[in-house]
Amino acid sequence: MFTSDTAKYKIIGICTSCVQSDYVRDIVSSISRKGVKEGYKVLLFNTFCDLYHNISYNHGEASIFDLINYDILDVLIIMPEAIKRDSISNEISKRAHEHGVPVICVDSTMDNCCSVTFNYSDVFEKIVRHVIEFHGCRRVNFIAGVKGNAFSEERIEAYKKVLAENGIEFEPERLGYGDFWDMPTKGVLEKFLESSLEFPQAIICANDAMAIAACSILRERGIKVPEDVIVTGFDGIELEQYNSPRLTTAAVDNDVLGEKIINAIDHMMNGVPLPEKIEVSYTMRISQSCGCKKIDPREVGDKILELYHRMNNSDGHEQHMFSYLAKSVECHTVEEMAKVMARSGDYYSWVCTNSDFLSNTRQRERFNNSFTKQMRVFMQTFDNKYKTGEVFDTKDLLPDMEQVLGRHNCLMFSPLHFQDEVIGYAANSFSPIYFLFQNTRRFINNTNQIMESFKNRQRLERANAELARIHMLDPMTGIYNRRGFYKNVRKLISKAEKQGVGVWVFSIDMDNLKKINDLYGHNEGDKAIKAVASLMTKCTAEGGICSRFGGDEFVAVIAETDGADSFYEKVSRSIAEYNRRSKSPYDVSISCGYKAGKPKPLKEIDDLMKAPDREMSRKSVNIIVGGTNRHNKRADSLKTSALVFMLFGYANSLKKDLQPDQNEYNAACYFCLALIF
Repeated sequence: MFTSDTAKYKIIGICTSCVQSDYVRDIVSSISRKGVKEGYKVLLFNTFCDLYHNISYNHGEASIFDLINYDILDVLIIMPEAIKRDSISNEISKRAHEHGVPVICVDSTMDNCCSVTFNYSDVFEKIVRHVIEFHGCRRVNFIAGVKGNAFSEERIEAYKKVLAENGIEFEPERLGYGDFWDMPTKGVLEKFLESSLEFPQAIICANDAMAIAACSILRERGIKVPEDVIVTGFDGIELEQYNSPRLTTAAVDNDVLGEKIINAIDHMMNGVPLPEKIEVSYTMRISQSCGCKKIDPREVGDKILELYHRMNNSDGHEQHMFSYLAKSVECHTVEEMAKVMARSGDYYSWVCTNSDFLSNTRQRERFNNSFTKQMRVFMQTFDNKYKTGEVFDTKDLLPDMEQVLGRHNCLMFSPLHFQDEVIGYAANSFSPIYFLFQNTRRFINNTNQIMESFKNRQRLERANAELARIHMLDPMTGIYNRRGFYKNVRKLISKAEKQGVGVWVFSIDMDNLKKINDLYGHNEGDKAIKAVASLMTKCTAEGGICSRFGGDEFVAVIAETDGADSFYEKVSRSIAEYNRRSKSPYDVSISCGYKAGKPKPLKEIDDLMKAPDREMSRKSVNIIVGGTNRHNKRADSLKTSALVFMLFGYANSLKKDLQPDQNEYNAACYFCLALIF
């Protein structure tokens, strides 16, 4: 039972496959109708194909049964004949018993379960007796199902029994196996027509699908039913309603089926154990294919018109799905995809994905092996609205489950997967009276393909973005290379132009790289280059970019009001701090030139690049920004700088024919010499 602080709901779980088929749909609908009437909520866990074949796709389909939260179920109904894989049905039953949930098995028998069985043999025997004893047919052919199948063999025995009781000899040539499908039935019927035996008065088929195929083939040969030959079926499938003539057949009374199952559940809820067996009889339906009822042309016309409308609606939905596929290709974000998905699915539906769906790595912890501990709502649609992104615990099945159950009586859960890779699941609110499960199946199948394509596009876009990023980065330092610089500096210039601020371009050379390489090795040289790159990144973090153009050459661009002074101050502090903390036998220092300009008049970015280089070349001495030298390198640098300053100053004064004050000049020289020595 689902219990919260404000509500309690009695929950029936149903596990089946192929709910879109007439047989399964009618059983599910009958149980759901009666259950809702008695105050139950129905959770249907369905795969849209049977799981007979042990293939990757079916493994993905079977994942939906891992979603079941047995703690909220009052009873679980399993349909093994629809699932068609006993190991899966048995595993579901085992898990239910481990959680103390009673199990009802429909149309089959399982250990420790209440079995709902159908009495086929009695009513099938009635159909054979109706043909032989009521219509007096002596030449009666029989089209059985699969050879060795229990249901098929049981019906063969009923056929032989009635023949014997009426003194009719069994002729093996009048028996064929149509495998319960139309194509094998065609081969069997052709053998009947080519047989040397006298043409039959009646053809009894083990199910309706084979009977409908037989009527069609006979009609093509100009043989009329029932005038020339009687044809009967069994099972009462929906397609029989559109056959002309309508078949004499047998079918379960679905209202009786639902009522018996829900009554047993009600007794159980009141403390009475479930019975070991619930038997439901088939009812014979006498109709036109045996001649007991006349064919009404108006009825045929109505059925044809009804069938036309159904086909037209199906075609319309298929076109809708083509549009869904086409629009999904244009989606690049989850929000865009959710919007398209919401307009393509049912009115009340959810698409929930594993939280690692778009991740490159798979989360290890799963809910019952198939789902992550938490799910993400990829799309939820309700009242012509939609939303996306909500995260919830997988055991809750849906976000705000209390509110969902308060509003909806029946929910169907279907798997989303690509082969055996589980994507998540879809949920739909459905009506037990009328619901087009076929349309939902088409939507789910398309969504599986769309989600896989979307995931691959997302991964490809991320991979391309990463490749582009790597393509623009210097592999050693991780900052922009020349290509990355040119791609990103345009954005910076455009932004500066809009803000009305200037652009400062700094051309930076690292000092003494060759000396570091020669004295301490290239590893230390690489370390020094990385240090400069790191410092430049730090100093241009706010509104700037930096790049390595190669070797010991760097370029930095910032968009600020007071660019040079601010930049130099940051660089000076950063290098000094690095050298203070570094344990290297050398200090890191740089030479830097700059140029400022307004971005708007600059037609080429190269103009910005050339200006600092010209500025640095024009200056006699580069601007040195350095730190403290623990090995007296600072003293060497000061001595060298003073000497260069003195020599160049003297040369310039001579070049310009200047006559400096001799005392002032001598004082300057003495100061420089003091620094040198």
